[in-house]
Amino acid sequence: MEFEVDRDKGQNGDPPLSEMAVKALSILQKNNKGFFLFVESGRIDHAHHYNNPYRALEETLVLESTLEAIMSKVDLSDTLIVVTADHSHVMTMGGLATPRGNDILGVDVKPSDVDGLPYSTLLYGNGPGHSAEHRLVPMVNATDAETHNRLHGAAVPRQWATHGGEDVAVYAAGPQGITQALFSGTFDQSYVPHAIAYVACLSEHAERCRRQDAEAINRSNSDATFVASKAGVLGVGASSQGCSVDTNAVTRTAATGGAKSGAAIVLASSVLSDNGSSKQTNNTNPLLNLGYALIAAAAMLVVAVT
Repeated sequence: MEFEVDRDKGQNGDPPLSEMAVKALSILQKNNKGFFLFVESGRIDHAHHYNNPYRALEETLVLESTLEAIMSKVDLSDTLIVVTADHSHVMTMGGLATPRGNDILGVDVKPSDVDGLPYSTLLYGNGPGHSAEHRLVPMVNATDAETHNRLHGAAVPRQWATHGGEDVAVYAAGPQGITQALFSGTFDQSYVPHAIAYVACLSEHAERCRRQDAEAINRSNSDATFVASKAGVLGVGASSQGCSVDTNAVTRTAATGGAKSGAAIVLASSVLSDNGSSKQTNNTNPLLNLGYALIAAAAMLVVAVT
């Protein structure tokens, strides 16, 4: 794909990333067993390798518009959205008493106190922006093309800038409990696939989810039997606590289209409250409808649990 600033936006050009992501989502949402959709705004990475922050920031806005498009197509009450990255870059942002509103692609308001020369607010640790003869700084009255193609200064010469080594940020929105528990904060990037596997009951988590689901169903059956046995004494039916439970987890999900109001929901690693409502902290039942859309570079993970 071309960079967004270079993309042919005409009828014969490439569609935007947001349009392709929504199309993929609409196809995968037809699968009642769930899906995994990975969408990467990978040109953010390429622009940083070029020491070209204009394009990197422009591609970040592409990621944002894609996120907004996907959010408009899902229900956040049963959808987990995670935005993260697989690595950082060696771009830095610096300045001394730089006022709010100063052009992020411009220079600091004060020059260097060593050589008296200006320097750009955004710099790189290494890459093609290094120059031994002069410092690369934004040009005054530059054309659009010059602005789009501008390299920012780098401390060490390299043809292709390297990645950084920081932990990556993970941002999330979605169902209470699992969102905050697993997908918020900064992490070593290798943590992210393990968290995905936990939620999706993949690999070593599959047996745990099957076992916990069976245990939860058995507990619910016992609760329902106990309530029914008291019906003659209390004058109430088994559904008085809102625990109308289908003991077959597969048919329960398929027949109801997911959890409905007034029905007990049996989820792995969860406990039903006294009144039969569900207050889960972890939604890990593989029998539930799970949807994922992961957008990387930063990356976004969308998990639908219905």
